[in-house]
Amino acid sequence: MRGRFSRSMITVAVAAAAVSAVLSVSITRTLGQAPAARPARVGGKPNFSGIWQANNEANWDLQAHAALPAAVTQPGIYPYDYARVPAAPVLALGAAGAVPGSLGVVQGDGQIPYKPEALLIKKQNAEHWIDRDPELKCYLPGIPRAMYMPYPFQITQGTDKIHIAYEFSNTARTIHLDKVAGPPDDTWMGHSVGRWDGDTLVVDVLICATHNLLKLFRFGWSPQRA
Repeated sequence: MRGRFSRSMITVAVAAAAVSAVLSVSITRTLGQAPAARPARVGGKPNFSGIWQANNEANWDLQAHAALPAAVTQPGIYPYDYARVPAAPVLALGAAGAVPGSLGVVQGDGQIPYKPEALLIKKQNAEHWIDRDPELKCYLPGIPRAMYMPYPFQITQGTDKIHIAYEFSNTARTIHLDKVAGPPDDTWMGHSVGRWDGDTLVVDVLICATHNLLKLFRFGWSPQRA
């Protein structure tokens, strides 16, 4: 009896050890596997799929601009533009409300040739930043603002659609590479239709904003700029 019992225990122990070894090897291989490589191209075009984030100061101003002590300023002791100080409503923000200087993201002289009426609106928006900036109220950022905000976004690219999911406000947009009907209603994130010009992705974005203003933005994105 003892001999048979001992042999049975040995058999069970050996079997358990074998199963343990198999599980250990399986887990080790699973944990040690390298992640699948992202294909360089999708449908013969550059693959932009991945996590992206703008690393510049375009979120404050697309144009070249000097550093400011705050997004909204007021005259200080000295009557000079460079001596302006943070306005009272943003004074408590301290350095968190400052605007870093930048060469901008506009090629050439760093300036956008605004029409006079558009430049006036830009100036008014800056003066009323606290009331009008969608970021402060967690509204949808719109296009192109969403692409320049300092928060990550994820691109998932297919052959006929490109989906972009933004961290800010959990918003998203779809770039249509096929023929689709226009948007049924106004949309803050616009209606994006893309096409390929060689290896450059060109996207036309129709923005249907308030007051029935229609704005068309065109962007080009290539691997050299990515």
